Amino acid sequence: MSAGDKVIFLSWQNLPNYNQPFHITHNLVKSLEFFEYATALGVSKLVIAGTCYEYGLQNGEIREDAPTYPINSYAVAKDSLRSLTESLCACHSTAFAWLRIFYPYGEGQNPNSLLPSLARAIEKGEKSFDTSQGDQIRDFIRVEDVAEAFVRVTDSPLGKGTINVGSGNPVSIRDFLEAYIREKDATIQLNLGVYPRRADEPLAFWANCSRLKHILLESGSSTHLDALT
Repeated sequence: MSAGDKVIFLSWQNLPNYNQPFHITHNLVKSLEFFEYATALGVSKLVIAGTCYEYGLQNGEIREDAPTYPINSYAVAKDSLRSLTESLCACHSTAFAWLRIFYPYGEGQNPNSLLPSLARAIEKGEKSFDTSQGDQIRDFIRVEDVAEAFVRVTDSPLGKGTINVGSGNPVSIRDFLEAYIREKDATIQLNLGVYPRRADEPLAFWANCSRLKHILLESGSSTHLDALT
């Protein structure tokens, strides 16, 4: 890393464990120390992974200018890092972009998360799969699209400030899982209502992606991401 470089920062240790204090006492502190070093070195742009959890329990379509109400340690740490780093970058005239990621899925995903767990159950030939009620509305986005969003925001002069990274397409967890089961031509049945809804997530929320879509359109290239709703 040297002066003039653009930096994409994805690092965050020990996820999920969303309610553990180390997000604040360790990850927040170490991340800020790195950004202090990078901006002092003279990097031209920082592009950092945020989280939709910063929005807290707000329901509906969420725009970037919505207030933040983080309610777990992970979200508090991320939201604090955003505000501190934005001020730090302003002091050093460093371009700053904060990408709030919604619900990515795909290769490299935590093996204990929802979709990989369902995939294992299908591979084992299990007859049913335990899940929550499945009526929660989420914004799922392919991990390849998240990666592309980071690259294109990094390269674009418009890629500054807070930017939602989602599909913009609200879908229930049940519909999402059933679509995957059909895709795999499997016969496994969802056993709904076994697990409670998470207390630190709203019932229904998804990303307004107008800012990201504008950046994609201005960049001129055409890819899967350009189909954002």
